[in-house]
Amino acid sequence: MLLTASVHTTQFVSFDSPIDAVSIGFSTDAPELAIRSSKGWETLVIEKEFDPLLRESNLVIFPKPVTEIVLRGATTDFTVHPIRISHTPASYSVAATTPASTPKILSRRDWGADESYGIEGAPVTRSDEPTTDITASDNGGTPSQRIIDCEQAQKLYPEEFKASAAVKTDAEGNRYRWPQRYSTNIKLLVVHHTAIAVGGDERPGVERMRALYTYHANNRGWGDIGYNFLIDETGQIYEGRAGGDYIVGGHAYCYNVGTLGIALMGNFDEEQPTQEQTKALQWLLDDLAERYEIDPAVNVTFHGKTMPPIVRHKDLLSTDCPGYYMSGAMAQVRTNVIAGNTDAGVTFPAAITKKFVDKTVTRLKERMEKADIPESRRLGRINRLTRTASRINDTTGRQKLFKSVRNAPADTRSTKEQPSRPVRGLQDYSAMQNTAETKSRITNNESQIRIRLTHDGSVARISARDGLTVNGQEITEMRLGRDGDNCVAVSGSRTLAEGIVRVSGNTDITVDSKSSPFNRYAGIIECRIVEGTLTLINELPLDTYLAGLSEEPDTEPVEKQKAFAVAARSYAAFYRIQANRKFPGMPYDGDDSPARFQSYSGVAYAERNPRWVAAVTETSGLVVTIAKQVVKTPYFSADDGRTRSPDEAGWKNFPFAHVFSSKEDPWCEGLKQAGHGVGMSGCGAEGQANEGKTYTQILEYYYPTTRIAPIPQ
Repeated sequence: MLLTASVHTTQFVSFDSPIDAVSIGFSTDAPELAIRSSKGWETLVIEKEFDPLLRESNLVIFPKPVTEIVLRGATTDFTVHPIRISHTPASYSVAATTPASTPKILSRRDWGADESYGIEGAPVTRSDEPTTDITASDNGGTPSQRIIDCEQAQKLYPEEFKASAAVKTDAEGNRYRWPQRYSTNIKLLVVHHTAIAVGGDERPGVERMRALYTYHANNRGWGDIGYNFLIDETGQIYEGRAGGDYIVGGHAYCYNVGTLGIALMGNFDEEQPTQEQTKALQWLLDDLAERYEIDPAVNVTFHGKTMPPIVRHKDLLSTDCPGYYMSGAMAQVRTNVIAGNTDAGVTFPAAITKKFVDKTVTRLKERMEKADIPESRRLGRINRLTRTASRINDTTGRQKLFKSVRNAPADTRSTKEQPSRPVRGLQDYSAMQNTAETKSRITNNESQIRIRLTHDGSVARISARDGLTVNGQEITEMRLGRDGDNCVAVSGSRTLAEGIVRVSGNTDITVDSKSSPFNRYAGIIECRIVEGTLTLINELPLDTYLAGLSEEPDTEPVEKQKAFAVAARSYAAFYRIQANRKFPGMPYDGDDSPARFQSYSGVAYAERNPRWVAAVTETSGLVVTIAKQVVKTPYFSADDGRTRSPDEAGWKNFPFAHVFSSKEDPWCEGLKQAGHGVGMSGCGAEGQANEGKTYTQILEYYYPTTRIAPIPQ
């Protein structure tokens, strides 16, 4: 589909039948075009990392099928390449149900690869395969430095580019578009990310697998996917490139022979991999190392470079892949594989700040200018980094990046049996929900907090694995709707309750109608009609609520987490006092939105961040006080070297304003202010924690003249 767009205009492109994903083909290396996606306007960039001769944009996968896309920009001509995929589940389920001692990988047949893509279409010519015309011009221009470097490597290390065999036709004699070449041996296992965020995408991994396969095979014109294996956020592993053991993929330009490429689904410049993903990666690396007789503890020499046999894509070429978070955790992954401890978790680096991205962009520009790389070659990587920066600059601080990570279900993939290890904090959270003391609090409103939950639509659907109870009736799921000023609970054709409906669960309760992976809650769900709207309220113990507060993930220092646990508890406790109500006249104390109250994500967040839960537990009941009164304790993400007073922020008559006078904040020097600037800064608390300060010392610095004490009775 060839389209012509007016300069700097918006264009709507409709399709006769729904599409699931799209990429755009261009005739220039520096297109100016954006597409409206679920994340807003997304700049399209050409990915040159796999093959510099291609001019195909990045892949955009829609959360749900669409019949129309919207494009905006100055590029005058482009080709829209829509992708439609099957929505049927994978046909193979043993990996998700039956434990085994060896990895269970979904085969191409099981996940639904359309093998016709490999034989129907134009033959493939990859510029990194040994040919006599490798120095052919780069789409009509001067050969890129990447092509020149590859040609030089082929001259210096010819044996490392030779394949042991090449298969050009299938069993029926059909000619492969991309001949199947085989490596003599495997020296490197290369880790990638797909650079497509999975946060907020409700599609199952198998559908993203099909979209990626179609993108590589048809939109890029390869006839197959370039990766040897892929891993989704639940830890499910998929077979990639067809051909079996030793097959040469297309995952790292000029480094495909003698290597295998493993891609994790996600954009790890913006979000963290899940622990299920990293454990599956470690498991697969361990299995491949054994299969190909690789000692993960012994360095190898490849293309003249000495390196460990488990590497990142960026260790081979100038690229950001596999992204900031995964790159920072790779040393732990290698260590775990070497030790055979494939079920061990990893800790990711601290969240990217806008300052970090700005510095990286500056350094990248300087390096590319010194290397005399043309401007058109620089834009792709710079655009990716600046897009990341724009997503970070929000008033809720760094934690927004972590909320984008999709909540994967429990790891049901079959794995090698590993000894179970207790996780401190996670056990504490379980105890917070299940002890007799906590259960007794459910009827004691003095120790409870009531949080309004956002949800979708005028009808709510809730369920619980081990059953729900309403009006003494036990069921597994129900619908909550409105009849005038009454909430009505219905199960099947039965009406269970009307009026104010309170629902409890034997375990946590899931709000199925909430389009978020963070939709599971401890305590009670209450349904009311408030101002004509069906309203869900989560009533639970204060500390259990704090455990699900998604503001200080486990990538942060422990003492910083404890300081924020006390400050967050103080803020919430302040507004539970009748005279201080945040929402006067409303039947709830707070809201799960950070813009209106605090960022609350429930059980799923607590399960993912056991150290945060431990920080809440170890500071249980403690708040910031003056003269036995709870202090409202504002906090924020970053400042430029000093905090602001309430007057500077425009807050008049702020309680105990003298506590919040402007303070020097040298740990934040050089950053831009993110947030209101009053009280405790995230960057300052992190800096002090890294210097060895305790949480009480951090709180004393930002809230002087106060005391850390139990909540006043």
